[in-house]
This record gives sequence, structure tokens and C-alpha cells, in this order.
Amino acid sequence: MLNIFLGYACNFKCGYCLQSPGSLPPNQDRINVGRFVKKIIPYLQKNGIDEIAYWGGEPLLYWPQIEAIHERLLRAGLTFKFIKFVTNGSLLESRHVEVLNRWGAFVVISRHDAEGEPRWGMVAELRRSSVSFLFSHEELVAWPWFQFLDGLEQRWGRPFYPYVHWVRATKGCDPQFYLTHDDLDIHVPHLWALAEQRLAGDRHARSMFEGHLRDWRRDLVTGGDGVPMCHGDHHISVDLAGNRYGCHHSARAELRTGSIFGSEEATLTTERAIAHVEKFVKSGDCMVCPIRSWCRGNCHLSNTHDVDCRLAKEKHKLLAWIDAQENGSNDRNTIKVP
Repeated sequence: MLNIFLGYACNFKCGYCLQSPGSLPPNQDRINVGRFVKKIIPYLQKNGIDEIAYWGGEPLLYWPQIEAIHERLLRAGLTFKFIKFVTNGSLLESRHVEVLNRWGAFVVISRHDAEGEPRWGMVAELRRSSVSFLFSHEELVAWPWFQFLDGLEQRWGRPFYPYVHWVRATKGCDPQFYLTHDDLDIHVPHLWALAEQRLAGDRHARSMFEGHLRDWRRDLVTGGDGVPMCHGDHHISVDLAGNRYGCHHSARAELRTGSIFGSEEATLTTERAIAHVEKFVKSGDCMVCPIRSWCRGNCHLSNTHDVDCRLAKEKHKLLAWIDAQENGSNDRNTIKVP
């Protein structure tokens, strides 16, 4: 996956945002869409990259640049099996929907009740989409989300699919949203209830686990190597100057891990950035953990790694149970956990 970072500008200001601008990406004066596309095409071809995502901030604020980049890539003959676009949906217009549908983009609509609503009429016109929900200290259960989706389906006469994820305890996120161990005492039993609902045939519960279960099945390899969650051959995050970062949410000068446009030597700054990205996945505890190839040490920007680690192990046990159930076994006590 190539993640293209456009900038931090956003029309919302969410307290749980995991982005923490702090400092702007370097070499802003070098940003030029034409120059970027000219250089990125041979990079994509050489590395066989056929998955791409566009990120802000709010990417619709950067729509002219995004449309220019992607149309030029298509005119150059590149094809993509997956195009990801994450937006709060409040600025979504028919012109965006038409292009995103033509591209075959998968659009994730993130909900932020305190800031504003997506334009649901426009969302309903998207051919490939999901609605994103965030588990945090403030929201530990998913039942209200499912009821909300039912209401959307009744109103617009089409299915809406949930995508759930968990808050990242970064510097950009207000600590009031950080998950705690006490939260997990409540949240983990709820996840098991949701897993049982999936197996009982609940469509929302099935959808919310589907992507996570697919990734778990793909990435969990006994004795497999562990690379950082958002930095490796699987996940390449760049700005329009070709600078590479630890992830698409950390495009800051001090977290720059190199460049994809040229063979520059590593500097002390880039070495420190790479060490920061690898600080959890290459720690002593993580190196001997049997789920390392899947959880990848969790988020290197997180301030609650002990909570993240516990949650990853609980999710591993739960996903293993779902997998076992769907493959003929139903005994959760046989699932091994680290």
C-alpha cells in the first residue's frame, strides 16, 4: 500500500484525532503534483505497487491535487486493485462521488458527532463504502452504532457496513479518550458478545470483524518476522516531495525515515526516526511474542503500549476462536494465547 499524505488541514477538530502535526513535513517548497507523478510512476512500476490511499487531514480539502495525481496515474496505464479514501464526508459532493465511483475507490466515512455529520445522501450514492466507528474510553460498546446503521438503511434503502477500529493514544489525541485496563475489563467481554452475534448471523457483527479477521489470517505466521505496523514493504507513507515517514499519520520532519526518490545516505535523524518506528516491535517482549507478525508491535506513536498489547492478545484469542468456529471447532478454551 502506498499512502500519499497531502497535509494536515481539516475542517473538523476532533479530540481523539491521532494526528499530531507539531511540525510541518520538510521541503514544502518542493511540492509539485506534476513532478511527484513523474517520479512516482517508475517507483510504482518497479515495486509492483497496486494499492494506494490518499490522506489528509481531510482529503476532500486536497481534492484538486488528489484528482490530478490519480488521473495522471491512470493515463499512464497504471491499474490499482485497491484505492482507499478516508473522509469525514461533510464536504462530499456529487462531483466527488462520480469520480470515486469511476475509480472504484473504497471510501471510509468517519463519523464525528460533535463536529458534524456526513452528507448521507451523497454517501448513499457511493458504490463501495463503509462507516467508521471508533472504540475509545468514551465509547466501549457497538450496539448503538448498529442501531444507527439500521436507521440509515431504512432511510436510504441500501446496506451500510461498519468498520470498527480502536483509538490510538498519540500526542494528538486527548488523554480523556485513551483506553485503560479498566476499560478493557468492560470492552473485552463486549467483543466476545459481538463475536457470538457474528456467528449467530448478525450482518453488522459479521462486517465489523471481517477485515480484522482477514488481516489476522493473512499476517499471523508462526515464527514469522515482525515489521512495524505502518512501515515496511507493506506500508509506504510519503508526502509529495517523496519523503517517507513512520506512518501516514506522522508526516513530521523528526519522523522522516528517508526518501523514495533517490539513494541518499542515512542520517542521524533518519536513524532515530527508524528506531522510533521499531521501538515496540523490536523490544525484548515483542521479539518473543507469537503474535508479533500480526500485531506488529502496535502503534509506535502510542502512549499506552501496555494497554495496546493486552488488547492485541485479547483480539488474537477472539479472532482465533471465530476462525476455529467457522472451521468446525467451537471450544474457545483450546485457543492458545501468549
